[in-house]
Parts: sequence; structure tokens; C-alpha cells
Amino acid sequence: MQKREKILLVEDSRLTAMIVAEFLNKNGYETETAVTGEDAVQKISGGFPPDLVLMDIELPGEMDGIDAARRILKSRDIPIVFLTANTSREILEKIKAVKGYGFVVKGTDKYALLSTVEMALKLHEANTHARMFERLFENSLNELYIFHPKSLKFVAVNRAARKNLGYTIEELNTMTPLDLKPEFDMESFQKLLNPLFSGEQEQVLFKTVHRRKDGTLYPVEINVQLFDYGGEKSCLALVVDLTERRAMEEELQEKEGTLSVILGSARDAIVMLDGQGNVTFWNPAAEQLFGYSREEIMGKELHRLLVPDEHLYEVHIQAFQRFQLNREGNAIGKTMELKAKHKDGRELDVELSLSALRIMDALHAVGIVRDVSERKRLEEENRRREERFRLMLEGIPSPAWLVSRERRILAQNKAAASLFGTKIGDYCWEGIHGGEYLPDEYREALKKTGSPLPGTKCYFCHGDEVLDRNEPINSEVELAGNIWDTWWIPLGEDVYLHYATDVTRYKKIEEELRHLSVTDVLTNAYNRRYFTQQLEEEIERAKRADRKFSLIMLDIDRFKSINDRFGHNAGDLVLKSIAELIKNRIRKIDTLARWGGEEFVILLPDTTVKNAARLAEELRESLSQMDIPGVGHVTASCGVAGYCPGDTVDTLVNKADNMMYEAKAAGRNCVRYMNECE
Repeated sequence: MQKREKILLVEDSRLTAMIVAEFLNKNGYETETAVTGEDAVQKISGGFPPDLVLMDIELPGEMDGIDAARRILKSRDIPIVFLTANTSREILEKIKAVKGYGFVVKGTDKYALLSTVEMALKLHEANTHARMFERLFENSLNELYIFHPKSLKFVAVNRAARKNLGYTIEELNTMTPLDLKPEFDMESFQKLLNPLFSGEQEQVLFKTVHRRKDGTLYPVEINVQLFDYGGEKSCLALVVDLTERRAMEEELQEKEGTLSVILGSARDAIVMLDGQGNVTFWNPAAEQLFGYSREEIMGKELHRLLVPDEHLYEVHIQAFQRFQLNREGNAIGKTMELKAKHKDGRELDVELSLSALRIMDALHAVGIVRDVSERKRLEEENRRREERFRLMLEGIPSPAWLVSRERRILAQNKAAASLFGTKIGDYCWEGIHGGEYLPDEYREALKKTGSPLPGTKCYFCHGDEVLDRNEPINSEVELAGNIWDTWWIPLGEDVYLHYATDVTRYKKIEEELRHLSVTDVLTNAYNRRYFTQQLEEEIERAKRADRKFSLIMLDIDRFKSINDRFGHNAGDLVLKSIAELIKNRIRKIDTLARWGGEEFVILLPDTTVKNAARLAEELRESLSQMDIPGVGHVTASCGVAGYCPGDTVDTLVNKADNMMYEAKAAGRNCVRYMNECE
């Protein structure tokens, strides 16, 4: 299946984002959306590398689309196409400055948008290939030249050639190959290349010398081919400096001496034995490891000197005899750990790699020996540390695990095993509801192959991040309806503590408290403080996006007489009934609040004054027809006002309040509204 190209759509209008994303999805793209520039930068840096970004220029927050593009392009080479309703010269210059791949005017035909996206992706791919070939040419270790077949003028010369020759690009732009090849003139060089120009040969290979800027000469081997460059035929010359090759040949002649130096400077002990088990090679590292000098050990039986006890000595001798007979044994080609003896009598933990070698028809054994005493000590320390961690885990009442960088469970407490069924040695994600919380690609790979991909982890896991930053991370995770307060705490370079506390009950209490803090207890409508916050935010949105919205102020007529006549319980029932009627009629995006004793206020985003007035009239009519048990029919007066530039919370509420009082003055049970802004 062909991979779908990913597009990150950065648009603060949810409706526009939904329409564009749906259109792109239908046309074969995979889309992800972001509302702000900060959100877009976070998504890309957090592991969503799109193939293209569709970026709205005017965005909420401190970062507009141009700023976000700059931040993204500092770390990623991603084509960015801008969405804008403003095509002023200033905007176009900004798009050009950040090297955008074009722009689309908002409201443009969707297929024009699709065409722009496709062209941007293709242009980016072409640019990527062009840069790749340019880098290959420029960074080649061999000298590369491109020159015109007729004038012979250099078109391009790579870094290796410039460095070797000593000329600058500007100097080479005025030169030809004849300036570098003293044994050729125009006639002889053209004659050499004629088989290439006539098509008789696909390439011309020859040896000559090049002359550097300082006058020195060096031998070269040159391969010249024709190819298309910039729409016309050009010559490509691959030049190999033979100086290094000759030096390599001399180096090969010194191979034996060089090998001796390498073996002598190796950090591991290298030992060679003849067929009788006597030492024939003993490098300085072996002297340091075992304490015997080369003079003391050469020609001596190795096993007698280095095997710590008689029983092991007999085992070593029998194994070496099998090796002598057929060049085989349990140790050949393997790495094993064993005990060895130092000259001073102390035992060493060593790692031995053994191989067979035939020299002058004589069988030799070559051993590479490494002191692993320190590693063994560290392993024992780690074992003890893990035991301490295990005891620590049992002291934690919540489920807790000790996890490796590879996400293997090294230890766990009883709560973890009981609640999640995890097992030591398993991947930590296996016990989290059977891998249910793995990202799709990991789950699909596991389903198809039965084996996890490298790096498989739950979508909420912070294990790698904790180890890399060496800082604890805390987050809340919802699993199967429960909310867990989850911690990842580094305990070393490759181990972290992971534990989780079920805070579902506390979160429910917290949510209930939050609900109580923003709602009116009697009517379950929002309270005045919350409504004021929402109104402030809506004013800011209107300022940014030039959007309209309106308020309805509704006051129950003669409410005091209702309380006096029927009692406060009846008055409370009237308030609750009216609040319920309004909530059932308004939209989800609208906000209803109890403003005062018998006053309600409604915030209507994206709504003109006239539409708000129609809604107010509809509510007034429905209310007047509603029969409230024990009270009968009640009426209300409504005032409607719309947001105008410069309005504040106080001025806007006052306008709606004034209109409501006009309705009261007009005889109650009616709607009055203020005309749209001049």
C-alpha cells in the first residue's frame, strides 16, 4: 500500500480546518490539525514529521504563522504553504523571506488548493534531489570537474579538486582543463576527447599529471563522460589522485611492521601458542595483564603458568590436545569467561576469544584476552542495587515497576502484579490491558509478526525522555475509565522507576468542586463570575478575528410579587423552569448564566443583534406559554445588544441591561434591542 503523505493543517477556525482536512483526506492525504503556531511547533518537535504544512498566517497566541514557520524551518526541512486572506505586499514579502512554497488565498477553489499542495510537494522533492546531487558532487572525496565540450571552460569544480589544486572557485571559473594539464594543448586534448563527442566511446580514460597553483605536479587518472547539465551536453571528469594510491602501495610493503605495531599497542592482551602450547607471541598488554615480561614468557608453556589450579590445568591440556588434532574445540570461535593467574598469584576474571591459525604449515592458537574483573565487580554492584530497588518497590503501596531502557520489567511490587498481571522479564506495555494502549503502527506490527518493533511503547510512556533528560516526569493517564497519577523517575542511565496511583475518586471530587465554583446552585446555569470570564474571552476573540456576537439580558416580570404571593419555593421553581427552558433552546457554544436574583444573561457567539432578538422573542413567547405548577404563567422582558469595537464587559452588559429596562418601560413581556454598530 502506498504511504499517504502527511499534512499538518494549522488553522484557528475549526470549521475551516474541518472542511480543508476532510477534502485533503478524500484526496489521499493524511492530515493532522493545530490551532496555534505554538501547537504546530510542538506537534512537529514531538514526533509528528509532516510532509507539508498548510499554515494560516493569522493565528491566536504569541506566535503567528510566519513566526511558527521560522521556528519549524530551523530544525526541519518541510515545505510550508501559507493560507491567507491578506495578499498585501508586506505579507507576500514575509512569505518570500521564510522561503515558503507558495500561498493560497482563503476562499480559493478547493482544487486550486489541492493543486498548490501537489506542486509544493513535487517542488520540495525536486529541491531535495537537487541538493542531494549537489552535495554528492561537492563532497565527493575524488576530484570532480564539469566543463563545456567546446570552450572547455569549467562550469563546476568540487571541493576536493579546489583543495588539492589550491585555486578558488572564482579563479577556476576563468580556466580550462588545459590550465591544469601541462602536457596537453587544445589540439591534442580535443583529439583525445573526439571518440567521446562522436559517440564511438561512452567514456575516455587516461593518465596524466595535474599542476597545482603553486606549480607542484601530481599524478592523476581521469575518466571523462558526456552528460546533460543545464539543458545541454557537458563533460564530467572524475579525477583520481594517484599520489595516495602510490603511498598505499608503499604502505602495503610495510604491512608486517605496521601489524606488529598494531598488535603491540592493542589494549587487549594478544597471545599466540604453537602446537605444544608454548608462547610464540606476547604483546605489551599481555605483560601488563599477567605480570610476565616478554622475555620471561616466550617459549614457556602457557597453561602451566596461567591456570590457577591443577584440576583446571588438566582440563585446559585436554582441550588443547583436541585442538591440536582437528583445529576444533568447545572454545574455538567463541568468547568465554574464565579464571586466570597473575604472576603475583592473585586470580583474575578474564574474557578469552580463541581462534586457530596456520603459519608455515604449523598450527597455532591465537587468544585475545581481556580483563573483566572491573565489569564483574560492576555486575555484582548492579545485582545488589536491583535487590535494593526490589525492597524499595515493596514499600510503595501503589503499582510500581523497575524498567529498563528497552522497557523490560526488571522488578515489580505485589500491587503491580495483582492489578495489572505484569511479569518480570516482560515488556511493561504487555501488562497494560494487553497492549491496548500501543500506537496503531506498533499494534499492527505486533499483530502481523508476533514480535514488537524496536522502541515499542504505550502512547503515554515517557521512559526514554526521562532517561535522556535525567529528570522525573509526572502526568495523568486515563486507562479503562480510571485516572492514574503516573511517575517516571530515573534511577541510572538505563533504568527508571515507574509507579501509578489511582486518583479517579479524587478527580471526580475535584470536578464536582470545579462545577460548583462556576455554576449557580439553584438553576445549574453558570454563575456571574464564570460568565464574566467567558465574555472577556469572547471580546478578545472578536478583536482578533473581527467576529460578531450578542447578549440577551432576560428579567422575570413581577418576580417579587410571585415570591410574595406563592412563596420562595415557588419562586425557585420559576427560576429553575426558565433556566431549563433556555438551556434546551440555545446552542452548545452559547453560555447561559444567572446574572442576578431574577435576571439571566445569554452569550451568543457568531450571532448578529437581529438574530439574537429573534431568539429572545422566541424565548419570551415560549416562556409566556409555559404553565409552571403552583404558579401558572409568567412573563419576562428581554434586552439585546451586540458587540461593537471598543466595548468592554461593563459597557456591553450595560447596553443589554438598558434595552431590558426599555422593554420593562414598554409594558413588560416584550423584547427591545440596540441596532447594529454604526
